[in-house]
Amino acid sequence: MKLRFAPSPTGFLHVGGARTAIFNLLHARRYGGTMLLRIEDTDVERSRQHHAEQIVASLRWLGVEWDEGPIHQSDRLDRYRERAEELVASGKAYRCYCTVEELDAERAAAESAGKQWRYSGRCRHVAGVSNEPHVIRFAVPPGMIEFQDLIRGEMQFEGELIDDFVLLRSDGNPTYHLSVTVDDIDMAITHVARGDDHLSNTPKHVLLFRAFGADVPSFAHLPLILGADKKRLSKRTGATSAEEYREMGIVPEALFNFLTLLGWSPGENREIFTRDEAAQWFDLGDVNKAPAVFDPEKLLWMNGQYLMRMTPEQIYPHLVAFLGDDPRSLEELRTIIDLHKMRARTLRELAEQMTIYFIDDDAIEYDADTVKKHIKGDDLATRLSSLHDTLASTDPFDVTTAEAALRKLAESQGVSAAKLIHPLRLALTGKGVSPPIFDVAVVLGKERSLRRLTRLIEQLSLLSS
Repeated sequence: MKLRFAPSPTGFLHVGGARTAIFNLLHARRYGGTMLLRIEDTDVERSRQHHAEQIVASLRWLGVEWDEGPIHQSDRLDRYRERAEELVASGKAYRCYCTVEELDAERAAAESAGKQWRYSGRCRHVAGVSNEPHVIRFAVPPGMIEFQDLIRGEMQFEGELIDDFVLLRSDGNPTYHLSVTVDDIDMAITHVARGDDHLSNTPKHVLLFRAFGADVPSFAHLPLILGADKKRLSKRTGATSAEEYREMGIVPEALFNFLTLLGWSPGENREIFTRDEAAQWFDLGDVNKAPAVFDPEKLLWMNGQYLMRMTPEQIYPHLVAFLGDDPRSLEELRTIIDLHKMRARTLRELAEQMTIYFIDDDAIEYDADTVKKHIKGDDLATRLSSLHDTLASTDPFDVTTAEAALRKLAESQGVSAAKLIHPLRLALTGKGVSPPIFDVAVVLGKERSLRRLTRLIEQLSLLSS
Protein backbone atom coordinates (compact mmCIF):
# COMPACT_ATOMS: atom_id res chain seq x y z
CA MET A 1 0.00 0.00 0.00
CA LYS A 2 1.26 3.44 -0.91
CA LEU A 3 -0.44 6.80 -0.45
CA ARG A 4 0.61 10.33 -1.28
CA PHE A 5 -0.02 13.89 -0.27
CA ALA A 6 0.38 16.16 -3.28
CA PRO A 7 -0.09 19.87 -2.53
CA SER A 8 0.26 22.67 -5.06
CA PRO A 9 2.62 25.43 -3.84
CA THR A 10 0.25 28.28 -4.66
CA GLY A 11 -0.17 29.28 -1.02
CA PHE A 12 0.49 28.12 2.52
CA LEU A 13 -0.73 24.78 3.90
CA HIS A 14 -4.36 25.39 4.83
CA VAL A 15 -6.35 23.28 7.28
CA GLY A 16 -8.08 21.27 4.56
CA GLY A 17 -4.76 20.29 3.04
CA ALA A 18 -3.33 19.50 6.46
CA ARG A 19 -6.26 17.16 7.19
CA THR A 20 -5.77 15.44 3.83
CA ALA A 21 -2.10 14.88 4.65
CA ILE A 22 -3.01 13.48 8.08
CA PHE A 23 -5.62 11.09 6.69
CA ASN A 24 -3.18 9.77 4.08
CA LEU A 25 -0.50 9.28 6.72
CA LEU A 26 -2.79 7.51 9.20
CA HIS A 27 -4.18 5.09 6.60
CA ALA A 28 -0.66 4.25 5.45
CA ARG A 29 0.53 3.68 9.00
CA ARG A 30 -2.53 1.60 9.92
CA TYR A 31 -1.80 -0.90 7.15
CA GLY A 32 2.00 -0.81 7.10
CA GLY A 33 2.11 1.18 3.87
CA THR A 34 4.29 4.07 2.80
CA MET A 35 3.62 7.78 2.39
CA LEU A 36 4.94 9.97 -0.43
CA LEU A 37 5.13 13.77 -0.48
CA ARG A 38 4.84 15.23 -3.98
CA ILE A 39 4.92 18.95 -4.77
CA GLU A 40 2.66 19.59 -7.77
CA ASP A 41 4.32 22.72 -9.12
CA THR A 42 3.61 22.56 -12.85
CA ASP A 43 1.40 25.66 -12.69
CA VAL A 44 4.28 28.00 -13.52
CA GLU A 45 2.21 31.16 -13.13
CA ARG A 46 0.96 30.42 -9.59
CA SER A 47 3.53 28.07 -8.03
CA ARG A 48 6.12 29.61 -5.73
CA GLN A 49 9.22 27.99 -4.26
CA HIS A 50 8.79 29.73 -0.91
CA HIS A 51 5.29 28.27 -0.64
CA ALA A 52 6.69 24.80 -1.31
CA GLU A 53 9.25 25.31 1.45
CA GLN A 54 6.57 26.61 3.79
CA ILE A 55 4.33 23.59 3.13
CA VAL A 56 7.18 21.20 3.89
CA ALA A 57 8.04 23.09 7.09
CA SER A 58 4.39 23.15 8.22
CA LEU A 59 4.00 19.41 7.64
CA ARG A 60 7.14 18.70 9.66
CA TRP A 61 5.91 20.95 12.50
CA LEU A 62 2.52 19.23 12.45
CA GLY A 63 4.12 15.80 12.71
CA VAL A 64 3.22 14.47 9.26
CA GLU A 65 6.12 12.17 8.45
CA TRP A 66 6.51 10.96 4.88
CA ASP A 67 8.66 8.07 3.71
CA GLU A 68 9.54 9.33 0.21
CA GLY A 69 10.01 12.79 -1.24
CA PRO A 70 9.46 15.59 -1.52
CA ILE A 71 9.33 14.99 -5.28
CA HIS A 72 8.75 18.04 -7.49
CA GLN A 73 6.71 17.65 -10.66
CA SER A 74 8.72 20.43 -12.27
CA ASP A 75 11.64 17.97 -12.38
CA ARG A 76 9.59 15.50 -14.44
CA LEU A 77 8.31 17.56 -17.39
CA ASP A 78 10.03 15.40 -20.01
CA ARG A 79 8.30 12.34 -18.58
CA TYR A 80 4.84 13.89 -18.98
CA ARG A 81 5.56 14.89 -22.59
CA GLU A 82 6.82 11.40 -23.33
CA ARG A 83 3.67 9.75 -21.98
CA ALA A 84 1.38 12.20 -23.79
CA GLU A 85 3.06 11.27 -27.06
CA GLU A 86 2.53 7.60 -26.25
CA LEU A 87 -1.21 8.22 -26.05
CA VAL A 88 -1.15 10.08 -29.36
CA ALA A 89 0.74 7.20 -30.97
CA SER A 90 -1.82 4.69 -29.68
CA GLY A 91 -4.75 6.77 -30.95
CA LYS A 92 -6.03 7.55 -27.46
CA ALA A 93 -5.10 11.23 -27.68
CA TYR A 94 -4.72 13.72 -30.51
CA ARG A 95 -3.25 17.07 -31.42
CA CYS A 96 -5.72 19.94 -31.33
CA TYR A 97 -4.92 23.01 -33.41
CA CYS A 98 -8.01 25.04 -32.47
CA THR A 99 -7.13 28.62 -31.58
CA VAL A 100 -8.37 30.43 -28.52
CA GLU A 101 -10.52 32.59 -30.78
CA GLU A 102 -12.15 29.56 -32.39
CA LEU A 103 -12.90 27.98 -29.04
CA ASP A 104 -14.31 31.25 -27.71
CA ALA A 105 -16.59 31.46 -30.77
CA GLU A 106 -17.83 27.90 -30.19
CA ARG A 107 -18.50 28.69 -26.55
CA ALA A 108 -20.38 31.89 -27.40
CA ALA A 109 -22.51 30.07 -29.96
CA ALA A 110 -23.45 27.39 -27.44
CA GLU A 111 -24.35 29.97 -24.81
CA SER A 112 -26.52 31.95 -27.22
CA ALA A 113 -28.36 28.74 -28.07
CA GLY A 114 -28.89 28.07 -24.35
CA LYS A 115 -26.65 24.99 -24.37
CA GLN A 116 -23.74 23.98 -22.18
CA TRP A 117 -20.56 24.22 -24.22
CA ARG A 118 -18.38 21.18 -24.81
CA TYR A 119 -15.47 20.94 -27.18
CA SER A 120 -16.70 19.53 -30.47
CA GLY A 121 -13.76 17.19 -30.96
CA ARG A 122 -13.30 18.40 -34.50
CA CYS A 123 -9.53 17.92 -34.40
CA ARG A 124 -9.83 14.21 -33.57
CA HIS A 125 -9.58 13.30 -37.24
CA VAL A 126 -7.09 15.89 -38.48
CA ALA A 127 -4.49 14.03 -40.53
CA GLY A 128 -0.76 14.72 -40.37
CA VAL A 129 1.33 16.85 -38.04
CA SER A 130 1.58 20.61 -38.36
CA ASN A 131 4.12 22.99 -36.93
CA GLU A 132 1.27 25.20 -35.80
CA PRO A 133 0.82 25.69 -32.03
CA HIS A 134 -1.35 22.96 -30.57
CA VAL A 135 -2.39 21.13 -27.45
CA ILE A 136 -2.77 17.39 -26.91
CA ARG A 137 -6.27 16.29 -25.96
CA PHE A 138 -7.44 12.95 -24.61
CA ALA A 139 -10.08 11.27 -26.76
CA VAL A 140 -12.75 10.46 -24.20
CA PRO A 141 -14.45 7.17 -25.16
CA PRO A 142 -18.22 6.79 -24.85
CA GLY A 143 -19.77 4.70 -22.10
CA MET A 144 -20.11 4.67 -18.34
CA ILE A 145 -17.09 5.35 -16.14
CA GLU A 146 -17.36 3.51 -12.83
CA PHE A 147 -15.15 3.33 -9.79
CA GLN A 148 -15.51 2.44 -6.12
CA ASP A 149 -14.98 5.27 -3.66
CA LEU A 150 -13.95 4.17 -0.16
CA ILE A 151 -16.13 6.88 1.38
CA ARG A 152 -18.93 7.45 -1.13
CA GLY A 153 -19.32 3.92 -2.47
CA GLU A 154 -20.09 3.15 -6.12
CA MET A 155 -19.59 6.17 -8.42
CA GLN A 156 -20.76 6.46 -12.03
CA PHE A 157 -20.11 9.13 -14.66
CA GLU A 158 -21.21 9.23 -18.29
CA GLY A 159 -18.32 9.50 -20.73
CA GLU A 160 -20.51 11.33 -23.24
CA LEU A 161 -20.72 14.28 -20.82
CA ILE A 162 -16.95 14.69 -20.46
CA ASP A 163 -14.96 16.93 -22.80
CA ASP A 164 -11.91 15.75 -24.68
CA PHE A 165 -9.75 17.31 -22.01
CA VAL A 166 -6.31 18.78 -22.54
CA LEU A 167 -3.28 16.74 -21.44
CA LEU A 168 -0.44 18.90 -22.71
CA ARG A 169 -0.68 22.66 -23.18
CA SER A 170 0.70 24.48 -26.19
CA ASP A 171 3.75 25.56 -24.15
CA GLY A 172 4.59 21.92 -23.48
CA ASN A 173 3.52 21.96 -19.84
CA PRO A 174 1.21 19.21 -18.61
CA THR A 175 -2.24 19.74 -17.16
CA TYR A 176 -3.10 18.45 -13.71
CA HIS A 177 -4.88 15.44 -15.22
CA LEU A 178 -1.81 14.19 -17.07
CA SER A 179 0.86 14.92 -14.47
CA VAL A 180 -1.03 13.46 -11.52
CA THR A 181 -1.92 10.26 -13.36
CA VAL A 182 1.57 9.71 -14.75
CA ASP A 183 3.03 10.28 -11.30
CA ASP A 184 0.60 7.97 -9.54
CA ILE A 185 1.48 5.23 -12.03
CA ASP A 186 5.25 5.76 -11.91
CA MET A 187 5.25 6.05 -8.13
CA ALA A 188 3.05 2.98 -7.63
CA ILE A 189 0.33 4.80 -5.69
CA THR A 190 -2.38 2.36 -4.58
CA HIS A 191 -4.71 4.76 -2.72
CA VAL A 192 -5.63 8.34 -3.60
CA ALA A 193 -7.27 10.29 -0.76
CA ARG A 194 -8.05 13.89 -1.63
CA GLY A 195 -10.75 16.51 -1.14
CA ASP A 196 -14.11 15.94 -2.78
CA ASP A 197 -13.57 19.07 -4.88
CA HIS A 198 -11.54 16.64 -7.02
CA LEU A 199 -14.45 14.27 -7.53
CA SER A 200 -15.23 15.64 -11.01
CA ASN A 201 -11.59 15.04 -12.01
CA THR A 202 -11.56 11.41 -11.00
CA PRO A 203 -13.45 9.92 -13.99
CA LYS A 204 -10.90 11.58 -16.27
CA HIS A 205 -8.09 10.06 -14.26
CA VAL A 206 -9.73 6.64 -14.29
CA LEU A 207 -9.81 6.85 -18.11
CA LEU A 208 -6.14 7.80 -18.18
CA PHE A 209 -5.10 4.95 -15.89
CA ARG A 210 -6.88 2.54 -18.20
CA ALA A 211 -5.48 4.16 -21.34
CA PHE A 212 -1.96 3.67 -19.96
CA GLY A 213 -2.79 0.06 -19.11
CA ALA A 214 -2.29 0.68 -15.40
CA ASP A 215 -4.24 -0.48 -12.37
CA VAL A 216 -6.72 2.09 -11.11
CA PRO A 217 -5.95 3.03 -7.48
CA SER A 218 -8.55 3.08 -4.73
CA PHE A 219 -10.08 6.53 -4.35
CA ALA A 220 -11.36 8.28 -1.23
CA HIS A 221 -12.89 11.72 -1.61
CA LEU A 222 -12.83 13.56 1.69
CA PRO A 223 -15.84 15.69 2.65
CA LEU A 224 -15.75 19.46 2.77
CA ILE A 225 -14.83 21.32 5.94
CA LEU A 226 -17.48 23.88 6.86
CA GLY A 227 -17.34 26.82 9.25
CA ALA A 228 -19.50 27.08 12.35
CA ASP A 229 -22.07 28.88 10.15
CA LYS A 230 -22.35 25.63 8.09
CA LYS A 231 -21.02 27.42 5.02
CA ARG A 232 -17.83 26.59 3.14
CA LEU A 233 -14.88 27.33 5.37
CA SER A 234 -13.57 30.85 4.93
CA LYS A 235 -10.77 32.80 6.55
CA ARG A 236 -13.35 34.36 8.87
CA THR A 237 -14.48 30.95 10.14
CA GLY A 238 -11.12 29.19 10.35
CA ALA A 239 -9.61 28.69 6.89
CA THR A 240 -6.24 29.89 8.04
CA SER A 241 -2.97 28.16 7.33
CA ALA A 242 -1.35 25.70 9.69
CA GLU A 243 1.38 28.32 10.15
CA GLU A 244 -1.17 30.84 11.49
CA TYR A 245 -2.36 28.34 14.11
CA ARG A 246 1.25 27.86 15.10
CA GLU A 247 1.57 31.64 15.53
CA MET A 248 -1.63 31.65 17.62
CA GLY A 249 0.04 29.31 20.08
CA ILE A 250 -1.55 25.99 19.15
CA VAL A 251 0.74 23.04 19.84
CA PRO A 252 1.14 20.66 16.87
CA GLU A 253 -0.15 17.62 18.77
CA ALA A 254 -3.43 19.40 19.47
CA LEU A 255 -3.91 20.59 15.88
CA PHE A 256 -3.13 17.09 14.57
CA ASN A 257 -5.69 15.59 16.99
CA PHE A 258 -8.31 18.23 16.14
CA LEU A 259 -7.95 17.88 12.36
CA THR A 260 -8.12 14.09 12.63
CA LEU A 261 -11.60 14.45 14.13
CA LEU A 262 -12.88 16.52 11.19
CA GLY A 263 -14.87 13.80 9.47
CA TRP A 264 -13.65 10.80 11.45
CA SER A 265 -14.09 9.45 14.96
CA PRO A 266 -12.35 6.60 16.79
CA GLY A 267 -15.61 5.81 18.59
CA GLU A 268 -16.45 5.48 22.28
CA ASN A 269 -16.55 9.29 22.56
CA ARG A 270 -12.76 9.50 22.46
CA GLU A 271 -11.57 13.01 21.68
CA ILE A 272 -8.00 13.14 22.96
CA PHE A 273 -5.56 10.63 21.50
CA THR A 274 -1.98 10.41 20.26
CA ARG A 275 -0.81 10.08 16.68
CA ASP A 276 0.18 6.47 17.33
CA GLU A 277 -3.25 5.65 18.73
CA ALA A 278 -4.97 7.24 15.73
CA ALA A 279 -2.75 5.20 13.41
CA GLN A 280 -3.98 2.00 15.10
CA TRP A 281 -7.65 2.86 14.54
CA PHE A 282 -7.91 4.97 11.38
CA ASP A 283 -9.37 3.73 8.11
CA LEU A 284 -10.38 5.88 5.15
CA GLY A 285 -13.51 3.77 4.83
CA ASP A 286 -14.68 5.08 8.21
CA VAL A 287 -14.60 8.75 7.17
CA ASN A 288 -18.03 10.37 7.15
CA LYS A 289 -19.67 11.41 3.89
CA ALA A 290 -21.17 14.51 5.46
CA PRO A 291 -19.15 17.74 5.67
CA ALA A 292 -17.18 18.32 8.85
CA VAL A 293 -17.61 21.48 10.94
CA PHE A 294 -14.54 23.43 12.03
CA ASP A 295 -15.15 24.78 15.54
CA PRO A 296 -12.37 27.19 16.64
CA GLU A 297 -13.60 27.09 20.25
CA LYS A 298 -13.18 23.33 20.36
CA LEU A 299 -9.65 23.67 19.01
CA LEU A 300 -8.83 26.13 21.81
CA TRP A 301 -10.36 23.77 24.38
CA MET A 302 -8.37 20.85 22.98
CA ASN A 303 -5.17 22.87 22.99
CA GLY A 304 -5.77 23.69 26.64
CA GLN A 305 -6.22 19.99 27.36
CA TYR A 306 -2.89 19.24 25.73
CA LEU A 307 -1.10 21.98 27.65
CA MET A 308 -2.51 20.59 30.91
CA ARG A 309 -1.15 17.13 30.10
CA MET A 310 2.26 18.21 28.79
CA THR A 311 5.36 18.55 30.96
CA PRO A 312 7.35 21.81 31.05
CA GLU A 313 10.03 19.99 29.05
CA GLN A 314 7.48 19.24 26.31
CA ILE A 315 5.98 22.73 26.34
CA TYR A 316 9.17 24.78 26.46
CA PRO A 317 10.43 24.20 22.86
CA HIS A 318 7.08 25.43 21.51
CA LEU A 319 6.88 28.26 24.04
CA VAL A 320 10.26 29.83 23.27
CA ALA A 321 8.92 31.66 20.20
CA PHE A 322 6.47 33.56 22.45
CA LEU A 323 8.98 34.62 25.10
CA GLY A 324 10.55 37.59 23.36
CA ASP A 325 14.05 38.17 22.03
CA ASP A 326 15.82 36.98 25.17
CA PRO A 327 13.90 33.96 26.45
CA ARG A 328 14.77 32.54 29.83
CA SER A 329 15.97 28.96 30.17
CA LEU A 330 13.80 25.96 30.93
CA GLU A 331 15.38 25.76 34.37
CA GLU A 332 14.21 29.28 35.16
CA LEU A 333 10.72 28.66 33.82
CA ARG A 334 9.92 25.08 34.78
CA THR A 335 7.99 25.93 37.96
CA ILE A 336 6.21 28.87 36.32
CA ILE A 337 5.12 26.77 33.35
CA ASP A 338 3.77 24.13 35.70
CA LEU A 339 1.86 26.80 37.64
CA HIS A 340 0.20 28.40 34.62
CA LYS A 341 -0.26 25.63 32.05
CA MET A 342 -3.60 24.66 33.62
CA ARG A 343 -4.96 28.16 33.03
CA ALA A 344 -3.93 28.82 29.42
CA ARG A 345 -5.57 27.69 26.21
CA THR A 346 -2.69 28.72 23.96
CA LEU A 347 1.05 29.17 24.22
CA ARG A 348 0.53 32.87 23.62
CA GLU A 349 -1.80 33.08 26.63
CA LEU A 350 0.68 31.10 28.70
CA ALA A 351 3.51 33.46 27.77
CA GLU A 352 1.35 36.49 28.59
CA GLN A 353 0.46 35.08 32.01
CA MET A 354 4.13 34.51 32.76
CA THR A 355 5.08 38.15 32.22
CA ILE A 356 4.05 39.05 35.80
CA TYR A 357 7.23 37.38 37.09
CA PHE A 358 9.57 39.41 34.90
CA ILE A 359 8.20 42.94 34.79
CA ASP A 360 9.35 45.61 37.23
CA ASP A 361 7.48 45.60 40.51
CA ASP A 362 6.43 49.18 39.92
CA ALA A 363 4.98 48.30 36.51
CA ILE A 364 2.12 46.17 37.84
CA GLU A 365 -1.21 47.47 36.55
CA TYR A 366 -4.23 46.75 38.74
CA ASP A 367 -7.38 45.30 37.17
CA ALA A 368 -10.17 47.86 37.66
CA ASP A 369 -12.92 45.33 38.37
CA THR A 370 -10.80 43.56 40.97
CA VAL A 371 -9.95 46.85 42.64
CA LYS A 372 -13.63 47.76 42.82
CA LYS A 373 -14.54 44.38 44.28
CA HIS A 374 -11.79 43.83 46.84
CA ILE A 375 -10.11 47.17 47.63
CA LYS A 376 -12.53 48.59 50.17
CA GLY A 377 -12.91 49.04 53.92
CA ASP A 378 -11.39 51.69 56.17
CA ASP A 379 -9.25 49.11 57.92
CA LEU A 380 -7.78 47.60 54.75
CA ALA A 381 -4.48 49.49 54.99
CA THR A 382 -4.03 48.31 58.57
CA ARG A 383 -4.84 44.70 57.70
CA LEU A 384 -2.47 44.69 54.71
CA SER A 385 0.32 46.30 56.72
CA SER A 386 -0.06 43.50 59.27
CA LEU A 387 0.04 41.01 56.41
CA HIS A 388 3.26 42.61 55.15
CA ASP A 389 4.86 42.27 58.59
CA THR A 390 3.64 38.69 58.96
CA LEU A 391 5.04 37.61 55.59
CA ALA A 392 8.29 39.45 56.29
CA SER A 393 8.80 37.35 59.42
CA THR A 394 7.71 34.09 57.78
CA ASP A 395 10.57 31.61 57.69
CA PRO A 396 10.94 29.51 55.68
CA PHE A 397 9.10 31.40 52.94
CA ASP A 398 7.38 28.44 51.33
CA VAL A 399 3.80 27.74 50.28
CA THR A 400 2.74 25.88 53.41
CA THR A 401 4.29 28.28 55.91
CA ALA A 402 3.14 31.45 54.13
CA GLU A 403 -0.43 30.22 53.82
CA ALA A 404 -0.56 29.13 57.43
CA ALA A 405 0.76 32.54 58.54
CA LEU A 406 -1.86 34.41 56.49
CA ARG A 407 -4.72 32.30 57.78
CA LYS A 408 -3.58 32.71 61.38
CA LEU A 409 -3.43 36.48 60.87
CA ALA A 410 -6.93 36.56 59.34
CA GLU A 411 -8.28 34.65 62.30
CA SER A 412 -6.67 37.08 64.73
CA GLN A 413 -8.20 39.98 62.79
CA GLY A 414 -11.63 38.38 62.81
CA VAL A 415 -11.94 38.29 59.02
CA SER A 416 -12.04 35.52 56.46
CA ALA A 417 -8.76 34.54 54.81
CA ALA A 418 -10.24 35.69 51.50
CA LYS A 419 -10.19 39.29 52.79
CA LEU A 420 -6.40 39.06 52.73
CA ILE A 421 -5.89 36.62 49.84
CA HIS A 422 -7.72 38.72 47.22
CA PRO A 423 -5.79 41.94 47.93
CA LEU A 424 -2.56 39.92 48.04
CA ARG A 425 -3.33 38.47 44.61
CA LEU A 426 -4.00 41.95 43.26
CA ALA A 427 -0.72 43.19 44.75
CA LEU A 428 1.39 40.40 43.30
CA THR A 429 -0.25 39.96 39.87
CA GLY A 430 -2.48 42.97 39.27
CA LYS A 431 -5.31 40.54 38.47
CA GLY A 432 -8.31 38.97 40.10
CA VAL A 433 -7.43 35.41 39.06
CA SER A 434 -4.15 33.57 39.13
CA PRO A 435 -2.64 30.25 40.12
CA PRO A 436 -2.65 29.64 43.90
CA ILE A 437 -1.30 32.92 45.20
CA PHE A 438 1.11 31.39 47.70
CA ASP A 439 2.78 29.48 44.84
CA VAL A 440 3.04 32.78 42.94
CA ALA A 441 4.56 34.47 46.00
CA VAL A 442 7.18 31.76 46.43
CA VAL A 443 8.17 31.98 42.74
CA LEU A 444 8.50 35.76 43.05
CA GLY A 445 10.44 35.37 46.29
CA LYS A 446 9.95 37.11 49.62
CA GLU A 447 11.60 40.42 48.74
CA ARG A 448 9.68 41.02 45.50
CA SER A 449 6.39 39.89 47.06
CA LEU A 450 6.86 42.34 49.91
CA ARG A 451 7.78 45.17 47.52
CA ARG A 452 4.63 44.59 45.50
CA LEU A 453 2.49 44.44 48.64
CA THR A 454 4.06 47.69 49.88
CA ARG A 455 3.29 49.36 46.56
CA LEU A 456 -0.39 48.38 46.80
CA ILE A 457 -0.59 49.68 50.37
CA GLU A 458 0.89 52.98 49.27
CA GLN A 459 -1.68 53.31 46.50
CA LEU A 460 -4.75 52.31 48.51
CA SER A 461 -6.00 55.84 48.99
CA LEU A 462 -5.71 56.53 45.27
CA LEU A 463 -7.36 53.24 44.28
CA SER A 464 -10.27 53.52 46.69
CA SER A 465 -11.12 57.12 45.82
